[in-house]
Amino acid sequence: MPDTELHRLSPQRQALLEALEGALEGSNNEHLTALAIIDIRDFHELNRSFGSACGDAILSAINERLLQLPHDTFILHYLGNDEFGILLPKLKSPGFAVICAEQILALFKGVFEWQNHSLKITVNIGIAYNYANHIDANKLLLDTELALKHAKTSNQPYTMLGKNEQQSSDQLKWELLNNLHVAMQQDELELYYQPKLCINNPDNHQGAYAEALIRWPTADHGLIAPDITIPLIEHLGSELDLINWLVNTALKHLSEIGSSHKGGVSVNIPANSVTSKALYELVEQALALWDVEPNRLTLEITEDVLIKDKELAFDYLSKVRETGVRISIDDFGTGYSSLAYFKHIPADELKIDRFFVNNMLHNEGDRNIVKLIIDLAHAFNLDVVAEGVEDSETLDLLKSMGCDYAQGYLISRPIPYQDYLSWLKENHQF
Repeated sequence: MPDTELHRLSPQRQALLEALEGALEGSNNEHLTALAIIDIRDFHELNRSFGSACGDAILSAINERLLQLPHDTFILHYLGNDEFGILLPKLKSPGFAVICAEQILALFKGVFEWQNHSLKITVNIGIAYNYANHIDANKLLLDTELALKHAKTSNQPYTMLGKNEQQSSDQLKWELLNNLHVAMQQDELELYYQPKLCINNPDNHQGAYAEALIRWPTADHGLIAPDITIPLIEHLGSELDLINWLVNTALKHLSEIGSSHKGGVSVNIPANSVTSKALYELVEQALALWDVEPNRLTLEITEDVLIKDKELAFDYLSKVRETGVRISIDDFGTGYSSLAYFKHIPADELKIDRFFVNNMLHNEGDRNIVKLIIDLAHAFNLDVVAEGVEDSETLDLLKSMGCDYAQGYLISRPIPYQDYLSWLKENHQF
C-alpha cells in the first residue's frame, strides 16, 4: 500500500488500526506488539479459474483455520479482498513473532477442498513490531505493508521488516530450541491442568476430568505456553520424547491423587505421532509402570489428523484403545467429516471446537451445529466436551442440549498441579 493510501483506509483496515492503537496504548517495556498481514498468493487467478463462489468458500475456510489459533495470542481481522491481519499483542521478544508466523504457515500445509477440487493455497506474510519508540499505529501498519511487499517480491513465506531485527529473531529462535532441548532432558517442563466438568449428571461428584497442558518456565521469557513450545518440539523432532514425558507425568499425578478420585486426565498428542507404531508401545509401557486404570488416561487427537491419513490413523488408534486408554477427537466440527467416517471413528469422546461454542448464544447456525454434534455423538455412544465455555448462559444451554462435559474459563483456567488438587477438593471431586 503506498503512503498516500493510508489516508483512505477501508472500514476493515480502520477497525484493525483502532485495535492496533489500543494494543499499543496498553504496551509496556516488558512486551512488544506485532502486526502480521497475510496475503493469499494468486487469489485473483483462483477466482478467474474457478469463479467467485470458489473464492468466497476458500476465504471462509481460511478464516476458520486462522480462528483455530489461540485467541489470546492471535487477534484476527479480515481486511477484505485476499488479505487478513493478525494482531500479536504482548510478545516477549521479536523472535516470538517469527514463531507465530510459522504457526500461521502451518495452517496452510493441508489442501483446501471445494466441490471435487483439492486446492493448494499459499500465502505471504509481512510482520512489523513496535521496537524502541515505534508506537505510532499508522507507522506500524505501513511498516507491516512494506514487510509484506518485501515478502512478495522476494517470494518468501514471510518477512519481518528490518534486517537486524530479523537476524536477532532467528538467533532467539535457535536459542529457544537449544534451551528447550536442555529443559526436556532435565525435566524442567511442567503440566498445568484445565478441568473438564461433568454437567449432564450433577450428582456425579467423581466425574471431573482435566486436560493436561504443557508449560515451560524460563528465566528470561517467563512461562511459555504450548502454542510456542509444541512447534519448537516438533522442529526438534522430539515428539515421542514429549509424549513419553506427558503420559508418564500425567499417570504419575493420577497415581498420587489415588483411586478416591475416579476422574482422569487427557493429554494432547502431536499430529505426526498418531501414525507411529511407537505410540502404542510407549502407552503400554507407561501403563505398566504406573498403577492407574487405563480408562483414566485420554489421548486427544485433532480431527484433521484422522482426515489426512484415515486408514492408518484408525488402525493405530484402535490398537491404542485396546489397552483401555480413551481417545478424544479435538476441534471436532472444523474438518470435513462424513457419516461413514463417523460410524467407524476409533474414539470415546468428541470435543466441540470453541468456535461454535463461543457463538452459539447469538448464532442459530452454530447453535444447531452444536446440538447436531451432541445428538450424533450420543447415537454412537460417544461423550461430548464443549470447549470455550466462558459464561453461565452458554453452560445452561449446553446442559439443556445434553452435553456431557464443559471446559473453559467459567469453570477454571489452566492451573498448576498443586492448585488443581485444591480445585478437586473445593469442588468435592474426591
